[in-house]
Amino acid sequence: MDLYEKLSALGPLSKANFAKVMSLAESRRFDKHEFWSQPGAPVKHFGIVKSGLMRHYYVDAKGRESVKAFRGPGEFSAPYAELILKHPSRTFIQALVPSELLVVEISKFDALAEKSLELQTLARRFVELHFVNKEQREYEFLQLSAEERYAHFCAERPEYLSHIPQHQVASYIGITPVALSRIRARVTKRRR
Repeated sequence: MDLYEKLSALGPLSKANFAKVMSLAESRRFDKHEFWSQPGAPVKHFGIVKSGLMRHYYVDAKGRESVKAFRGPGEFSAPYAELILKHPSRTFIQALVPSELLVVEISKFDALAEKSLELQTLARRFVELHFVNKEQREYEFLQLSAEERYAHFCAERPEYLSHIPQHQVASYIGITPVALSRIRARVTKRRR
């Protein structure tokens, strides 16, 4: 699916408005492990992943990482809450593989959207989708076992599995690497 199809799946999007949004976008390449966002940095842009894979995560006072999200092609990448609230970032966003983002300054997008009901609808639908995804993640943490969360992640994101270290998968589903190793061993044993 190309980027136009991915964005227009959120809501009606004319080729003309898509071209206007793309005219605001600057292509930025990130090497493996390079950061797109770090805590304390101003947040004035959002990115659309053109290729590659980005990891969103936090680091606590003891240096422990908590993986918040993974973003791949056609998905948005930014510290969203900070972007909306105009606060400095509190999120690390790092390329897990060589990646390319189409980066758009939020103030320029907002100015363009002020003149377009279609772009306002697109932005609203993105926020709604983001909310639904957050609700789904919350549901999984509250209602599913760790093994069920792992199975769901593998089913939803099979293309990511070869690029994400197991300790980051464990962090994303809220367990230790040792617990994930046990789950993977049980799953492998059942498949035999």
